[in-house]
Amino acid sequence: MRIGQWLLLFVVLLLAIWAATQRREAPQLILLALLTIITVNFSLPAAQGAVSLVPIVSLTSLLLLGVETAVILTAASLVLAELARPLWAGMWEYINLPRPTWRQRLATAVIRLLALGAAALVYPQLAANLPLGSFAAASLINFGLLAAAYGGAYFLLTLLAWLLNRQPASHFFQEHALSVLSAGLLAQPLALYGAASYALGGLPIFVIFSVSVMFVSALVWLSWQRSYVLGQRLAQFAALNSVGASLRETLELPEVIARTYRKMVELIPADRYTIALRNDDGGWQTMPLPPDLATRMRGAQNTQPDDFLRWVGQHGRLLELDSQNMHFAARHSLQPPRPRPVAWLGVPIQTGERTTGVLALQRLENGQPFSRWSREVLLAVAGQASAAIQNARLYSETVRLYNLTDAALAQRLQQLQALLDTMVDGVLMVDTAGRIVLVNTMAAQLLAQSAAALYDQPLDVAAAAQPLGYTADELSGLLALLRSGQAPEALRVTYRVNPTATDGSQPSKRRFMERAEAPVLGGPHQVLGFLMLLRDVTEEYELAQQRTDLTRMIVHDLRNPITTFISNMSLVESLLTAEERPADLEIVGDIVQDVKQGSYDMLDMVDSLMDINRMEAGQIVAEVEAVDLHAIAADVIYRLRVLAGHRQIHLALEAASALPEAWADADMIRRVLVNLLDNALKFTPRNGRVTCLLETEPPVDAQRAPGVRCRIRDTGPGIPAAYRDQIFERFMRTNEGGAQVRGTGLGLTFCKLAVEAHNGRIWVANTPSGGSEFIFTLPGVPLPTDR
Repeated sequence: MRIGQWLLLFVVLLLAIWAATQRREAPQLILLALLTIITVNFSLPAAQGAVSLVPIVSLTSLLLLGVETAVILTAASLVLAELARPLWAGMWEYINLPRPTWRQRLATAVIRLLALGAAALVYPQLAANLPLGSFAAASLINFGLLAAAYGGAYFLLTLLAWLLNRQPASHFFQEHALSVLSAGLLAQPLALYGAASYALGGLPIFVIFSVSVMFVSALVWLSWQRSYVLGQRLAQFAALNSVGASLRETLELPEVIARTYRKMVELIPADRYTIALRNDDGGWQTMPLPPDLATRMRGAQNTQPDDFLRWVGQHGRLLELDSQNMHFAARHSLQPPRPRPVAWLGVPIQTGERTTGVLALQRLENGQPFSRWSREVLLAVAGQASAAIQNARLYSETVRLYNLTDAALAQRLQQLQALLDTMVDGVLMVDTAGRIVLVNTMAAQLLAQSAAALYDQPLDVAAAAQPLGYTADELSGLLALLRSGQAPEALRVTYRVNPTATDGSQPSKRRFMERAEAPVLGGPHQVLGFLMLLRDVTEEYELAQQRTDLTRMIVHDLRNPITTFISNMSLVESLLTAEERPADLEIVGDIVQDVKQGSYDMLDMVDSLMDINRMEAGQIVAEVEAVDLHAIAADVIYRLRVLAGHRQIHLALEAASALPEAWADADMIRRVLVNLLDNALKFTPRNGRVTCLLETEPPVDAQRAPGVRCRIRDTGPGIPAAYRDQIFERFMRTNEGGAQVRGTGLGLTFCKLAVEAHNGRIWVANTPSGGSEFIFTLPGVPLPTDR
């Protein structure tokens, strides 16, 4: 790349010299082009107002060569200056200031050409009155007009470029306006002097003038560079001095890292900053940026150390890469980070002979290589950060060891408390003064407080008596015995807790607790306190109650069909022994049918109880085959017609045409229909309607034919939303009106287990017109498989 630039510059210079020698003014042209190239490249950066001696050379060209030649020469010289720019790259080595971009350089060149163009517009009108070497009043006035045209245009165009670059106008007027205006106006006398020196003294005097301009231009640049670098280094030295003090103020490693990041950002311009530290296992970890800096960085920070960082950490040496030496990475098989940087600088953080970390900087597109001064500053930061990071790590390790020692002292108590907290039973112990010396989570919940709030506090008799199963007098008497040094009697008591809600919410259900209590003795006659173990026996109590209810309900429900059976059989006996008319035989048939219905009911109830137990135990009881659900449903409805007729309820069956067969146990599904239809009849008022609808259900998979969906609709009161999830539980019976409902509460439980045993689904919903709808599905017949 650089060889090509030099070759192109050499060729263009040869062409420019050849073109200049074709004219009589060749020496002047060559000198003025050389002056333009030097003054352009010795111009101050755009951030400093782009001040230079280019206006002197431009106006000198105008006065010596005329408008057309001056404009062409200036344009060609600006192109040559851009091509010769690599010659001046070394001037930026120690300046931490972004180099002018090609857009900024182009804008500056356009400003210089337009300013020269403004002077060229007025020059033809003033040329006759601008004799070189004449210092008459008229000549000076006209020359002042020429200077005003050039200087005014130069100033306004520079201000416009500043504003277009989105820089504040106030900063321009405060810092650069005077220098830009001076360059545009005060350069005119020197330009007049240069033109006059050639007119009066010839080429030798003009050469002296040209060398003087070159020397002054270089002197201006070097003076500014030295002043800028000196000011920058003074600021960086002050910042570096504060780095050590800042890092010594804290021993927390995250804060040390955050302060190091901030100092790097303050001292060296870059697009990305990275601090990587070596772990105890030898690996590398990238430390996160502070939140305020992370939002300002370009792109997300790399969370894993890249190959460049690892190379610096492994070799303990500085690594600097840019466009000129990036081939070093390929030669050492190092993968550049993403996005690929234009310049990368990394220095090791060393403690003694060991590398413990790396500081790295990156500049992305449009960035310039890091200067030598940047390397020195980063090395200084790394040196100060090394001690701070080492101290922070030693402090962290000291705190860790101290915490381990301190934790060992408290571990025994924590283990005891943890053991108590994992107990299902509540544990509460009070000393002889009535203070709580031991309490776990369950006991604290019973007293509606936290364990921490109860510990080492006097037991509140008024608040604790009812949750602990005492009356206030009983608990007060027990505490009085403890204070007197007497041992209360050991007891085991079961009591009921009725929680009350003080915040207006619904109180939880009542609970049954068992309290086992005994004195805690330190010796034969030494009472240390009183211990209570509290066990929740609500579930056991409810199970016992359910067993009692179940026995009562089964006995009651079996009694009705048996009574009916006996009564009707007695009536049959009396009718058969008498000489009755043949019409009475119809009555006998109805009675016998009622006896059969009662017998079926008893048989279904016993079978359902047995099947529920087996299905809950995981035993398969369904003997599936292809069944006609329509025929089964019709038979069930025929059986229940008498019950529906007694209650004056319309019982109907509706089925889709071409209903497919279901893959089911016919007897089990018959009992499911009996339970669901019987349940619907229970809750449907007189003159109501119960309908059984059979529909085709889409196949569950590609290996089965379509199945059947059954809907049992009634016109009853419906099921409250709060009970729909519980309706299929054992012994669950809902009745909004409060009237007595016959049944054990096991029918829907059987339905759910039976349908799910067939890989079907069952659920309940309220119909829009009122009432409820129970729905269940059965799979279709398996399709034959190809072999």
